[in-house]
Amino acid sequence: MGTSSELASALTKAHEIAKLNGGPILRSEQLQRSDRELLLRLQWIQEIIKGWYLLTNANAPVGDSTIWYANFWEFLSIYLRFHWEESYCLSAESSLDLHTKTTIIPHQVIVIAPTGRGAPQELPFQTSVLIYADPSSIPEEREVINGLKVMQLPYALCKVSPAYFQKNPKEAEIALRLIQNASELSAVLIKYNFKTAAKRLIGAYKFLGNEELAINLKNELLDFGWVVNEENPFVQTEPLISSMRMTSPYVARILSLWSDFRPKVLEYFPDTPDFPEIAQDYLREVQEIYMQDAYNSLSIEGYHVNESLIAKVQKQDWNPDIDPQDSQERNALAARGYYEAFLEVKKSVLLVLQNNNPGEVVKQHLKKWMQALFFPGVRAGIIAASDLIGYRKTAVYIRGSRHIPLPKEGLIDAMETLFECLKNEENAAVRAILGHYIFVYIHPYMDGNGRIGRFLMNTMFASGGYPWTIIRVKNREQYLNALEIAGVDANIEPFVQFVKQEMEER
Repeated sequence: MGTSSELASALTKAHEIAKLNGGPILRSEQLQRSDRELLLRLQWIQEIIKGWYLLTNANAPVGDSTIWYANFWEFLSIYLRFHWEESYCLSAESSLDLHTKTTIIPHQVIVIAPTGRGAPQELPFQTSVLIYADPSSIPEEREVINGLKVMQLPYALCKVSPAYFQKNPKEAEIALRLIQNASELSAVLIKYNFKTAAKRLIGAYKFLGNEELAINLKNELLDFGWVVNEENPFVQTEPLISSMRMTSPYVARILSLWSDFRPKVLEYFPDTPDFPEIAQDYLREVQEIYMQDAYNSLSIEGYHVNESLIAKVQKQDWNPDIDPQDSQERNALAARGYYEAFLEVKKSVLLVLQNNNPGEVVKQHLKKWMQALFFPGVRAGIIAASDLIGYRKTAVYIRGSRHIPLPKEGLIDAMETLFECLKNEENAAVRAILGHYIFVYIHPYMDGNGRIGRFLMNTMFASGGYPWTIIRVKNREQYLNALEIAGVDANIEPFVQFVKQEMEER
């Protein structure tokens, strides 16, 4: 076991190396053997592959995948740059993953390089990178995304295989809708004589309802003597996104999720209950189950609360100005914040029950819920008031999930799109279940996303007369697994089933 000074020295050198490398990735030859062995033994670094290490946190649970998923793209950037400098390019499919801002860490990334063994290099947690040698296929049309050399969007769309449109229709549709002008594609098609790709692209735009771009593309090719008979590469019967053009992949992704998942919610919630005649009666029932709701919602997030603590803060007995223990108690702060947020949510529910547009109510009130949830921490002096303004300013990761929440630059577009979906949706169950799911999918705040997501769900349920539904802590794993399946496998059914089960067991 090394001394504290030896560990401090080894960590300092490791962080300096990581800074030079451009991320928390280290090569074995960059570390002294004694430092490497010490850091490995104390779990401050983890081996990725032979000779490559990830600088981590010794307090992270053994076998936790979060830090790997958080640094997956950064590792690839450093690894590929070390081996091939600028002389490589991600495949068309992998390039489109980055252009469309995928939120899922892929099982495999394919890279074209001057040299390569053509066999997958296995990486942690069932991920891999496949390098194949084909220097003639490395295009001029490249750009950098996430530190990685990728094909430019028009070139990638021309190069992607027909199977991509069938296996990844959502990503294909988002990528196609990001093209703003037919000339972006026609220049590539003509330069490389991609006549088969031209058929697919014109057919794809016709299928998506973008007749203007399809006709412009066909005419531009005709000017060069190309007569193209289009072929629709999609197999589904209709597009996943209703809007014609998108300037942001985040907007396209939210709209496609809503459109794709909506029918499954309607299948499980075909009938709407009677709308409450008296709003106060509904709110009285909600108040009666508050203690149970608070206990379960806080416990799901890892807080240790009981009925006496919840009752204490509800009865105003929690006073951080008088009792120093109250001001420092994490669980008491969380319980008080939940109660204050609950009061704000009840105001929103009342407006919804008075026939105000539910989506508009949530858009106007969501920030009040979030601020109330954490304002006890401000009063206790452990959270800055400025931290409660706007959306998060840094990246956030969900423990053990292959889904990476949207980057900070995508939050405003994504949240505005969610609000529009809520405002325009006619079915309350769809608003509730997809509102919850997409909110936590976006993860707009550094903390509190789960609690606010469940408040959002129940506000939307109230808008249709459905009962306030508690997600029980005893079913936490089923709840989180259902969310993961929706995010990673694009399958909302387990989550819909789960929510309905919780509602029926109230």
